[in-house]
Amino acid sequence: MNMELSDSSASRITRFDRVTTAAFLALSLLIGVTPCSHAADAPAANPPAKPTTDKSADAAAGDLVHTVPPGGKTTGTVGPDRQQGNDLVRTGQFFFPRLQFQCHESVPDKWDVHLIGDQKLRDAVKKLTNVNILTDLVVVNLDKPDELCQYPFVFMTSEGEFDFSEENVKALREYLLRGGFLYGDDCVLNQSSVPGSGDRFYTAFVQQMARVFPENPMRPVPNDHEIFNCFFKLPRVPHAQGVDHPAMGLFDKDTGRLMCMVTSGDIHCGWVGFGNLNRTACTQSIQLGVNIVIYCLTH
Repeated sequence: MNMELSDSSASRITRFDRVTTAAFLALSLLIGVTPCSHAADAPAANPPAKPTTDKSADAAAGDLVHTVPPGGKTTGTVGPDRQQGNDLVRTGQFFFPRLQFQCHESVPDKWDVHLIGDQKLRDAVKKLTNVNILTDLVVVNLDKPDELCQYPFVFMTSEGEFDFSEENVKALREYLLRGGFLYGDDCVLNQSSVPGSGDRFYTAFVQQMARVFPENPMRPVPNDHEIFNCFFKLPRVPHAQGVDHPAMGLFDKDTGRLMCMVTSGDIHCGWVGFGNLNRTACTQSIQLGVNIVIYCLTH
């Protein structure tokens, strides 16, 4: 595997040669292997990656930040690939599904907030790595565990509190134990005048995961964990806005694999690139998103 360190003093990163490294070829073979079902045919390997440029990967990630005015249009659509359904799951493509769920309070930003942020991260993964990622939106639901288990990765976000049903708790536990990965990010409650109000989703996520794994509570993810260093080297979990809590993770008690993680710093809005957010925070948010995808595919 060819690896080199960039000269950036602000954020030294480990860079993978996107053309020749066998690691990404291995990723293409892993993408079609799902946590709850097995493909009958081997997934197609990725085509050769585009030649790298002279820019370091961290600079390239910064170039992908396009600012959106606060309150700007950030909607997304379900593309034609979604309508093709399960047939695409076994073609060697990596999916970035959004989890649909119900908040038990009325909040502006629900499960489908700022879908364009997911799209921007998918575009970043496609441009910065050799991962064969599908760029259209996919939506999954814990009420349909068979469909959920076709995807090794799921993302969820909102700004409100939520509860899982007992059936959802069982489905999520099974999904994670079979190799799935869940990433949650707090969209930050809009009531900035209320101290400490910007972490309702984060708090609810930790509480609900205690129901999913009562014998294995979430704990802070250390700054030197692989998820912060596997592609981009980040000094700590990024923070775009909201309450600055540590990233919390659920670790497999037998293997140590990180099965799910939640962040409080509105990483997703960093993917969107809102103009009121610090540009460095937005760049680091994209970098963390890329790291999460790489970690998921290699564990």
